[in-house]
Amino acid sequence: MKSPKVVALVVLIVWGSAYAVTQNLPVLPTLPPPPPTPVPQLTGIQGAILLDVNSGQVLMAEHAEKPLNPSGLVKLMTAYVLYQAERQGIVQPQANIRVADTAWHVQGSRMFIQPGMPVTMAQLESGLLIDGGNDAAIAIAQTVAGSVGGFVDLMNRDAVAMGLRHTHFTNPDGLPQPGQTSTALDIARLSEHLIRAYPEVLQLAGKTAYTYNHITQYNYNPLAGRADINGLGVGLATKDSWNLDASATHDGRTLVAVVMGAPSRSAAGSDASALLHYGWSGWRNVPLYTAGQVVARIHHGDWSPAAVQGVTTSAVIVSEPKQQQGTRLDTQFIPAASLKAPIRAGAPIGTLSVSWHGHLLQTVPVVAKTAVQPAGWFTRLLHAGESWL
Repeated sequence: MKSPKVVALVVLIVWGSAYAVTQNLPVLPTLPPPPPTPVPQLTGIQGAILLDVNSGQVLMAEHAEKPLNPSGLVKLMTAYVLYQAERQGIVQPQANIRVADTAWHVQGSRMFIQPGMPVTMAQLESGLLIDGGNDAAIAIAQTVAGSVGGFVDLMNRDAVAMGLRHTHFTNPDGLPQPGQTSTALDIARLSEHLIRAYPEVLQLAGKTAYTYNHITQYNYNPLAGRADINGLGVGLATKDSWNLDASATHDGRTLVAVVMGAPSRSAAGSDASALLHYGWSGWRNVPLYTAGQVVARIHHGDWSPAAVQGVTTSAVIVSEPKQQQGTRLDTQFIPAASLKAPIRAGAPIGTLSVSWHGHLLQTVPVVAKTAVQPAGWFTRLLHAGESWL
């Protein structure tokens, strides 16, 4: 495989307090020309997207920002908030949970919990992610936040933190309710956050069945049980409108295919399968930088020391079409506006944009490797003299 050409380290030299203004970057990356593998032709869907979790790039999108009813895919955020609460010690996986009548009597898909019957949080988690149990979602919400309304507030807080611009939650189970909306793009980004923060979800959400109280229920995901498939969720918005979020991992690379508004569950599965095949066969991942690698250097006469190195916060991986000749990946460091000392180590100092033949693929944060302080008058004088040498 031919190695990509990368335009690398950027050095900025600045004297005095003036500083370059950061240019506005597009919210969404523009897609490069498609690879030789034909793009899947999806029929009868309302929105779809294919996202590479390792690189964070969108590989294919169709009506991806159209607001739609997310239905059961809401449970992905329910799972995210639950995992968050477990990590913070608010709830324990093996703790016995009290089931309220409201959870017992909820409509739709259920794992069949009921008041007085023993159930742990870990069992509710399985019922949520494998069965798609609405009763499990309500019981989780009431346990974590004390009420369904309080839990929904946590869901919407996290949606804002994730940058899900077109998403609003009104319940944790996905049952139809006015005001509950999302997009294929937002669901994919939610899935990316969930997998990155809590990869253990992939050990559970792809299972084909779950048994509780001698009742075995099967995963509604039509791809569950297939090779490499490990999640994530499915939902029925209306009688003829199915949503599917399918994740798969192969050779350490994870893709997420979201299909919304498919005319049937099998059609949603076929479209998601076609998207995943397109991602595997048409795209490859290229590692550009390791975590903590120096990608920029800023020199400022009013700082002490006079230069600060910018490093990546995590590994930078780019997805690019396969079989492209003369691949060129360009990087550009864009400094933060009005950057002033003092700057602590690890503080953001700008972003690094990665482009492929002029198409923006992604932007990554750049932070200071070491701290800098404002320079005294004598140090500034020395810096000024050094610049003339």
